[in-house]
Amino acid sequence: MTTLIADSGSTKTDWALVDDAGQILFTGKTQGINPFHLSDDDIWKILAEELTLPEVPARVFFYGSGVTESMKPRMEHLLFQQFPQAEVHAESDLLGAARALLGRRSGIACILGTGANSCLYDGEHILLNTPPLGYILGDEGSGAVLGKMFLNGIFKGALPESLKQEYLSWSGLDYPSIINKVYRQPLANRYLASIAPFISMQMKRVEEAAASDNSCQHAEVLSQHTETLRLHAEALHQMVVEAFEQFYQRNITPYLSSVDSSQNASSLSVAFVGSIAHYFEQPLRQVFEQHHHLTVSQILKAPMKGLVSYHLH
Repeated sequence: MTTLIADSGSTKTDWALVDDAGQILFTGKTQGINPFHLSDDDIWKILAEELTLPEVPARVFFYGSGVTESMKPRMEHLLFQQFPQAEVHAESDLLGAARALLGRRSGIACILGTGANSCLYDGEHILLNTPPLGYILGDEGSGAVLGKMFLNGIFKGALPESLKQEYLSWSGLDYPSIINKVYRQPLANRYLASIAPFISMQMKRVEEAAASDNSCQHAEVLSQHTETLRLHAEALHQMVVEAFEQFYQRNITPYLSSVDSSQNASSLSVAFVGSIAHYFEQPLRQVFEQHHHLTVSQILKAPMKGLVSYHLH
């Protein structure tokens, strides 16, 4: 028996077809399938034209953004139209994250990517979900909010002027074009999140520069450069820690306070999926493990490997 698993966002969908022995028969990508944004015809066209499988699956598990309880019947109907011989299930991306990260164990599952989300999970169902509210009102710790904090910092002076000039040179943008992207262009959240790789790069460059200092004849000049990079890295590290602290305080503490008094809240494991969690693992662990003494059981860049494991065992 073969199982088709989908992990879908608004921009792309990752697919994997696996057999009962755990052999991956197919992996591929299609456009994102979000039932809030796409019509039935749009979704059917993506499934029919972009997804070419080597064999017909017996089961289909679709996890996607926009798959709310009210949207599940519609999404399952569309999947059944494409795979009429299959048992089909459509679930939210948050339940997919919980299953990928925690399997059938209880804990707190978190998504930190362009946006942010989280839930308290009992090993089968989502018990609580702090509303993420999107990048304007919430999404603390997300890529979009890191981008907001960074731009605020470089233009209001909380971050070094040299870092501002470095970003403007790297991005090829200036102040008016940035304001235009944020306030006048569509998908401002994606632009803001696109700043996260620059932040990560700046935080890592200081280590590379320090190694060069030790092996170069012009050590004095390089040391000045390294000192500038160190200041950048320290300021950005502090900013990222602040973002993750806000994510903890606004999103995670409600779960801890809801745990039955007979259960030690600190015994709950917390797990993360998403590019922001992956690339900023060190400050994320600092906040959760060192500051708040919680166990971070797993950090995944993407959920597919965990979903395959969940559905095969």
